Amino acid sequence: MDFELFNFDEDDDLLSTACIEATQGQLTAPQQTQPFDGVVEETVLPELQCSGEDTTHAKFASEGFVRSGFMLTRPEYAWRDASAGLTLTEFEFGLKQLLGHNNVQYLIGTSCMHIQHLWASVRQPLNTNDTYNHRQRRKEVTHMFYWMLLHITDEQWTFLRPSLESIRHLVNRTTEADTWKLIYFASSCKGNDCNAAAYHLLHGVLEWKLLDLCILYKFELCAPKVLLDDNAKPSSAFINQLTLLFEDLITCSLYLYGKKRPAELLYASPFPCTCIKECWLYVQLALQKWSLTTFAVATEQLTFWQLFNETITKFKSKLVRLFGYRSNGQYVGPRYERALADTAENVDALEQCTQQFLNGNPSEEQTRVYICLLMPTLLNWWRPRVAIPVLLWEHFHKRLNTSFYAAGSAPSNLAVACASGKAYVERYRALLKQEELTADANLSSYTLFTILLGKNLMRLLESSATRHQAQKLLGRIYTKFSAQKFLALNEMGIHHLIELFLALAICGDFEELAPKLSAKLLSIALDKIPAGRQIAVAKGHMALLILYAERRCEIGEYATKLLQQLTAINNDLSVSKVLADGLLEIFMHADDFRRGEHLLIDAWLPNYLETCTPVEQDRSLEALHLIFGKLQRNEALIESNSELLKALNALVLPFVKQQFAYGYSQWLPQLAADFSTQACTVPDTQTFQKLFNCFIEAPVACRQALPQYLNKVLQTERAALIEPNVVIHVWLKSLVQLTAVNEDVAQLTRYVSQLAEFRMMTDNLSPEELLQAKEPLCVFIAAVGKHYDACAAHHQRRFRIADNLNAYLRNFDKWLQVDLKQEKTEVAFRFYSFLAIVIYNCAHIVYTKSKVNCFFHVVMTRFVLPTNVQMGKAPDGKLAQVVHKIWPVLVQGIGKLNFKADPYISKTLTDLIQKWTPHFKISPNAKMVARPFVSCLQSDNAELSLFVFEKLTSLFLATQRRQADPNACLVVTIFQEVIESIDANNTSDDILTKRLETFMKATSLLMLEHIMMVDEVVPSRALLLDLFKRIVSSATYKRAAGLQQLLAEHLRLLTKKHLAYYTFFFFELLQRLAQFTPDTILQIMDFLLAEMRVVEQKRGAGEDNRMRGCLQKLQQTLKGAR
Repeated sequence: MDFELFNFDEDDDLLSTACIEATQGQLTAPQQTQPFDGVVEETVLPELQCSGEDTTHAKFASEGFVRSGFMLTRPEYAWRDASAGLTLTEFEFGLKQLLGHNNVQYLIGTSCMHIQHLWASVRQPLNTNDTYNHRQRRKEVTHMFYWMLLHITDEQWTFLRPSLESIRHLVNRTTEADTWKLIYFASSCKGNDCNAAAYHLLHGVLEWKLLDLCILYKFELCAPKVLLDDNAKPSSAFINQLTLLFEDLITCSLYLYGKKRPAELLYASPFPCTCIKECWLYVQLALQKWSLTTFAVATEQLTFWQLFNETITKFKSKLVRLFGYRSNGQYVGPRYERALADTAENVDALEQCTQQFLNGNPSEEQTRVYICLLMPTLLNWWRPRVAIPVLLWEHFHKRLNTSFYAAGSAPSNLAVACASGKAYVERYRALLKQEELTADANLSSYTLFTILLGKNLMRLLESSATRHQAQKLLGRIYTKFSAQKFLALNEMGIHHLIELFLALAICGDFEELAPKLSAKLLSIALDKIPAGRQIAVAKGHMALLILYAERRCEIGEYATKLLQQLTAINNDLSVSKVLADGLLEIFMHADDFRRGEHLLIDAWLPNYLETCTPVEQDRSLEALHLIFGKLQRNEALIESNSELLKALNALVLPFVKQQFAYGYSQWLPQLAADFSTQACTVPDTQTFQKLFNCFIEAPVACRQALPQYLNKVLQTERAALIEPNVVIHVWLKSLVQLTAVNEDVAQLTRYVSQLAEFRMMTDNLSPEELLQAKEPLCVFIAAVGKHYDACAAHHQRRFRIADNLNAYLRNFDKWLQVDLKQEKTEVAFRFYSFLAIVIYNCAHIVYTKSKVNCFFHVVMTRFVLPTNVQMGKAPDGKLAQVVHKIWPVLVQGIGKLNFKADPYISKTLTDLIQKWTPHFKISPNAKMVARPFVSCLQSDNAELSLFVFEKLTSLFLATQRRQADPNACLVVTIFQEVIESIDANNTSDDILTKRLETFMKATSLLMLEHIMMVDEVVPSRALLLDLFKRIVSSATYKRAAGLQQLLAEHLRLLTKKHLAYYTFFFFELLQRLAQFTPDTILQIMDFLLAEMRVVEQKRGAGEDNRMRGCLQKLQQTLKGAR
């Protein structure tokens, strides 16, 4: 059975709470003049008014016997007037008719007929035309009892007693077990408006038996002189009827019990309806009110529980709650004076019942329900005792290795060990602090027992009068343990043992219990049990150690013995994990680490940290940081904890150093800063500077670690020992490897902006400008370069700036992974952009001639022009994209150097063009491919642009054996995009003319020669002709006569160079050009004719017919073009 089906949901809880609060709100201290519920100006005779099936928070009807105070809190005469005007039967007999013997016999006979009619109607409906309904029959019988109780005298009682006995015998005979089986459930929310025969027979019988008891008490106990004969005892009839009423009420509950599943008993009322519960309460109140000394045994007054136990010894449930009601039916609870009386407890019977229950070998489900039913009685209603917990312990100690799994329940309800010692403490502390009266039946029976045991122990220790009983209880528990029994426990058994120990430790006197519990747990030697049990025992140890720490107890001896056992199993990783999981909780409660906490830092810890998972490692590192945090807040603790710091430096620091370089935990930078801050505070430890340099120069795998570490150190007093150039070095490195918006980098930026060295390097650059910049790196490098150029006359300052910048950039080649393929694309782009920015802004600082380890040389040989690129091998695709992006910036930066006079710079610039241009085919988009060269042409350095395009043309458009270079088409495509960018630009005409002039000066001569020398089928020939068409048709070319003269001059040079040797090729070129730029050809015609005569003269053969034929064709083409 799944007990979760019967858990209260939120609505039930709210409803229950609301009802309780509403009741309790009226429970002020009782006043003598307090009115009774249900009593109004006109007194009404009480009767049972049903409100349906009973619940634990249902209220009594105001018309009932309890709330009206009938015969208990209101005197008898208060009801006489209400009953004096009643009439019975269709003859309307009044009160005066009771004086006649025949009248009384008639009324008695009529009442018996009504009872028999109700009884028969329950068995089988009767087809009668009687004008009486079931309610009227019940009412007339009830009124007959009222008359006898309230109006007959002691003299009349002698004569009426036999008549009443006849009705009593009839009522008793009609309510035997078979009848109760038919009517016990006859409740109705309609109350007395219900017309069912079973309903009125049930409630009528209860009314009649209660009134009969009142009559017997009045005339037999209060007036014992009235006797039927000399041998009869006046109390026999009363006690018999009282016992019979108990039997009837219990019978109803037993029938109800048989219809309930075990789990339902936790939340269901034991009373079929509120009227039956009212009868129980009325009897309880009556037995307290009435003087029953007649039944006294050994001077002890007869009590409710004595009568109850005589009737049944196995029925124990929420009946004890009735002692929490006042005499007016208001519920108060376990603290009410009636519940605190000695007579309210029924300990012996419950102990006997518990023993019988356990002897019957109950199922797990039954045991759970039984303990849940016991707990409210033992923990809330009765005084704390030992007997029943001891009985339960005698039952459970033999079954510690059992799973206590209830068949049919959800597998998740199977008792399993908690994940850690902390989880154990949290779970069982929460369970033991729960205030709910009804326990959770989803818990195992053993867990319920430990809760009962712990709470009972807590109550025993609250009073000095019961503390000796607590020792008795503990003694009974300890006697069941031995070393052999501990070693025989399986994992489930160890789990149950931990449950028991935690319940005792949390609820008992911890300082007294802790040594005994830890000693018993240590007796389970780890090297004598399998691995699974080792883990289970370790969780128990950590749970106890956490409690030690919470209670501020010495843990040194306990920790030493535990670690000795851990060493005996070679610091097993699984067991070490359990210990590590509890460190944080233990250190959180350590005020000064003087209670032996430092002993937990032992050889097992680094061994565990190196092999555990990242999440597990984080928890342990957080615990270690907690130590430093507490020590830093109170410097006085440092000297007194030298042993602790030595252990940390010897065992943990080597691990932190290693993991700082290779790990990714967020706690590693924090711990590194902790160790650095505490350096030198303890003898025989490393100095701050040595330890700081160790961490700051470490090649970290997690790039976030370095700025985090530096920020944390800068927040301490050790910041004064850190050189500014180290801070700026880390800042620049972090800006490259991370981003400016990174929280740690932004914090470093704020710190750097306040440094005096920063102001010196940047000529007092505004901190706001740096902080508001999207890329502070660019702003800083540009400011440094600008300041350096401005200090041309101050050589010392320039030297200082150069030295500082080179110090900032030291080991920059280690900022990126050796294998670019393994590097993140965004980091690679940022790094290469950083290189280009430095060279562009600070070329004169980072380049030193003939110095192979200068920044510039390392950049070129390691990153921009590596060996594979120099050898013509295709670079990684990522590298090609990166260099394509930074190429124009690099070229412009190099252009600031003396690239004409310095052979190394010249060669480097040439290699950048020659080696990288073929690899710029990174996209089918020609505009993107040509972008670096367009940017180069648009720069202010015309000499650099001329050099670049000259090299580009000479390297890729030179022909050999009438064949073009493989990359000729790529270069021509680039040129086409360059020409388009000139016309598409919105700058001034002079600038556009100058750009086109630079381009043509560098390229047109070789392009014309390329067209002339290659075969017609070579693709680049057609592309170049198309390019010249674009040039001569562009607006810039047309309005600049100088450009036209430049093209004509290049044609003259070609004429002089190639006319004699490549006559046919040369005239073919001119004919092609004449088709779209005849004016240019006409400009050189005179020069061409003169050169032809010179060639013919040198040949000495007169006119050359072939040459003259080519000239005629050219002239015809010109005529056609014009």
